[in-house]
Amino acid sequence: MGPPLDSRDSIVETHLTSHTSPSPLPEKAARRRSTRWLVQTIDKVVLTLSPFSAPKSTKRRSTFFRIRRNNQSDDDLTALKDSTEITPGIESKTHPTSLKDNTPTRTNTGLDSTLDSSDLGDLDIDLRPFYDHRSEDPSHRIVFIAGPEHFYYLALQLETSPRQEYQLYGKDLFIRSAGLGYAPAQFKLGICYELGLTHFPMDPSHSFVWYKRAAMQGHADAELAVSGWYLTGHPQGLAQSEPLAYEWASKAARRGWSKAEYTLGHYHEVGIGVPQDLQLAKQWYLKAAARGNERALLRLLVGHVGLEVDYAILKDALLAQNVNNPYLIHQLAQFHELREYGLVPDEEAAFELYVASAQADYAPAQYKLGACYEFGMMGCVVDPVQAVHWYGQGAENGHVEALLALAGFYLDGSAGAAAEQSDEVAFRFVKAAAQRGVPKAEYITGFFLEYGLGVEKNPREAKQWYHLACAKGVDSAERRLRDLERATAATTA
Repeated sequence: MGPPLDSRDSIVETHLTSHTSPSPLPEKAARRRSTRWLVQTIDKVVLTLSPFSAPKSTKRRSTFFRIRRNNQSDDDLTALKDSTEITPGIESKTHPTSLKDNTPTRTNTGLDSTLDSSDLGDLDIDLRPFYDHRSEDPSHRIVFIAGPEHFYYLALQLETSPRQEYQLYGKDLFIRSAGLGYAPAQFKLGICYELGLTHFPMDPSHSFVWYKRAAMQGHADAELAVSGWYLTGHPQGLAQSEPLAYEWASKAARRGWSKAEYTLGHYHEVGIGVPQDLQLAKQWYLKAAARGNERALLRLLVGHVGLEVDYAILKDALLAQNVNNPYLIHQLAQFHELREYGLVPDEEAAFELYVASAQADYAPAQYKLGACYEFGMMGCVVDPVQAVHWYGQGAENGHVEALLALAGFYLDGSAGAAAEQSDEVAFRFVKAAAQRGVPKAEYITGFFLEYGLGVEKNPREAKQWYHLACAKGVDSAERRLRDLERATAATTA
């Protein structure tokens, strides 16, 4: 499920979950309840796709990696963290840590150090893997032998502590582990310096150095990160080099990592570091798709033609890895409905894909089904009860358009018992959407407050909502503000 509705609007959630519907499934969906329909649909999709063609523009090199490395301000840090596709703490398949079941094993690196439990204060950490049973310390203080992998293991726990002193201690342990040559710790430092995590400053130069050290040990994640740095360069002394970007991405891809395989496919498709080669691009996309990479699957589905074996690989990958992926299924439905990428329009196939995505709790698909039943789209018979049902599912998952659609049903009562007329409930739905920052909902909330629909009249609060909507370009809100100002002036005159 999506995020719950605002606590101030708990009644909204109650109405969302309590209204009844004669059947949770649209009539069309009842005919195919197994995955057989998806196999048939995928066959139909693949066989009607247009072939790969050269992109209209090859100016995508610097934006392929979504991390913006140059001229990054502190204000952009949150957005930067949200947009990065690097997952801190993920170990490379080609350079596995010596941890098993999240606990370290003893290794003799020749560079071991001794830590004392007093350094850790009252932090709740399982130190049993580090016990030195040879110790005869009568105070029973835990003394353990720690190598670089032990430092890294502890640092991962310390960085999530709410206490800053422990976070800083974790930072020191990351540095010690990386300094002793532990590749996962070196990769972690690269991330920290790139994004400014764990009390590290943003420093592109240091980030590149640590990524490079881990990559030199065969750490696949780091190899791809080095490729990304060469793709964009940075102002602290690293020149952009597409051939080197390709070289490092190729190293990671040949280790069997699907994300790197997808990246290499993109490089071949666009022509980054090598001449453009759509056939090689397709081969790398197929390798990534066979491992369940969603982006590769989508790229193939919107531009792929090839040998019969390619179709089999693609279909098997989708069914084995992504049959329950609602986003991917929703995308396929849109391709069919909107006739994009050379697909033969097929309303029935599109509708069934929307149903599958909605049943997997994907809010945009749930809203789409609500619209189909409200307006009789895509071959559906107008059915307000089913419309309210699917809008309710989408609204429960925080879909703002679904919230507004439900408000309309409660305002006019056209769905009967499924959404009995209630200005109060309609207002709560509208306000729930407005609190998510939607300009249209902000304007409607102001309108309800101005005229007292489902709430006591409050021109002053109405103005506040109108101002919010007006600042986002809603012309109607600007007109309502002028009318309110004139009315206020006339009253005080």
